[in-house]
Amino acid sequence: MWQLSSKIRSAPGVAALALAAVLMTSAGVAPVGAAFGELIVLRGQVTLFRGRITAVVIDRFDLEDGDRVVTAADSKAHIRLFGALAGSEAIVTENTEFNVSDLALHRERSPFELLAGAIRSRLLEFLAPIPFMRTPTAVIGIKGTDFIVYVKRPKASEFVGIDGLIEAVSRSRPEFAIRLGKRQWGEIVEGEEPRPPIRVPDEIWDPAQIEFGFPGEVGFGTAE
Repeated sequence: MWQLSSKIRSAPGVAALALAAVLMTSAGVAPVGAAFGELIVLRGQVTLFRGRITAVVIDRFDLEDGDRVVTAADSKAHIRLFGALAGSEAIVTENTEFNVSDLALHRERSPFELLAGAIRSRLLEFLAPIPFMRTPTAVIGIKGTDFIVYVKRPKASEFVGIDGLIEAVSRSRPEFAIRLGKRQWGEIVEGEEPRPPIRVPDEIWDPAQIEFGFPGEVGFGTAE
């Protein structure tokens, strides 16, 4: 169910129309803008910013082009993607903020822009000639893989490879790039040449399997 915030940023009348569209989405009725994925709240709550509407969600909602999403403390959400990215999914942890773009409408944009927090993405394939994800400091290209991206501070992005191969490139210095494979950690820091990736130690790897686990998953790459 939806819990509506008191901060509905629109003029009278316009707010009612926009609110109706959001409520139709939450009820499973497609609005004018087609959904390209859905977000399911597994724990806590998520705030959705869509145009002039702000809504706090404790259940689920369809993702639409241009949505901005913020998860609360001690929250976790599961994203399932449709269309060109059907079969791909993501886990979003607490205190995370990101924007989404529909590839069907914007072939030049990355589907995800992570502004703060952490997202695990598991993709079947991604053939578009653009990075799958952007952060304030990096663009991330993938080859049908499973990985985590962290934005813990404004001028740095961290990456953990779970399976497959990812390549992260500095947005300001394209000559600075790093490639990571399974169970490797690396980072892009603004203005610095990245160091070689390192193996993720057990004290980080083991808790991550719980924090970023998909529903029904026991350990990375293992399902019940």
